[in-house]
This record gives sequence, C-alpha cells and structure tokens, in this order.
Amino acid sequence: MPSIPTGRRVFLDTNVLLYAVTEHPGYGKWANVLLDRIRNNTVEGVISVIVLNELLHQLVIGEVSQREGLHPSQAIRHIKVHPDVLTDLAAYEVVEDVEKNYRLQVVGVDAETFAIARALMREHRLLSNDALHLAVMQIEGITDLVTNDRDFNRVVGIKVWRPASE
Repeated sequence: MPSIPTGRRVFLDTNVLLYAVTEHPGYGKWANVLLDRIRNNTVEGVISVIVLNELLHQLVIGEVSQREGLHPSQAIRHIKVHPDVLTDLAAYEVVEDVEKNYRLQVVGVDAETFAIARALMREHRLLSNDALHLAVMQIEGITDLVTNDRDFNRVVGIKVWRPASE
C-alpha cells in the first residue's frame, strides 16, 4: 500500500489505534509508523471522542477478559456483576497516553453531528459509530480515512487508507 502523503489530514478509525497500542502482529508496526508521522507533524491525525470511547471500551473488555479468563463475549456480564474489576486497569493509562502524547486532534460530537450521522447511516448503511466518524469527517472537511473497516467502501467521495500487514 502506498504511504499516506505528507501534509495529509486524516481521520483515524479506532481499529488503527487498537493495532498500535496492542502491537497487533499484522498491523501494529504500520499503525505505529503512521502515529510516529503524526507525532512528527508530517501527517495530521484527527479522531473524535467516539474513537476514544471505542478504544477504551475495547481495551477494557480485552483486559478484563484476559485477567478473569473469560471469552470477550462474557466480559460485559462479568463486569455488571463484579464492577470492582474496573478499578485498576491499564486501559485507562493507555487511552490517557493516546490523548496526551499522540498529537491527535480530538473533535467533539454534538447534536448537529448526530443528526448528520443519522442521515449518513441510512444513506450508506453504516453502523451508528461509523456514521458518526463520517459525520465528523464531513464537518471537519476531511476526505481521508485510515481504517481496516470495509464498510466504508460503500462511501463515495472519501479516500480510504488501509493498514498494510507486515
């Protein structure tokens, strides 16, 4: 896959951050190279609070599953019954590190963004959070998306950059 051109402003989907922070065996190196380029100001990275929330949620589910010896599908029920498992998780520090040190612009989501997302959800047959990502991109004037989510192939007018496997 060709490299994202210098100076490009890109929206990062949650899966890219997950690949980086979990050192994914297939895509982790590529994701970390991209994040280094963002930290070095050769590419501008944008995320929303929805991306941060998805990242935290996925990391919490993974950490609780691993710590408690559960399948990820069992983790939420376990957390509801045993909320103390949320007390001391590394996931909190990981997401805080992403917020503070990755030099990503974090964009909020408001009622206007949500209204746009509802229309985009219908138009492109996307899940709600993916439609919110697209709405943020539209509001911010971003046409480049870094994701491994093939659902965005249905969206005309954006350039999708996919992580390269190692």
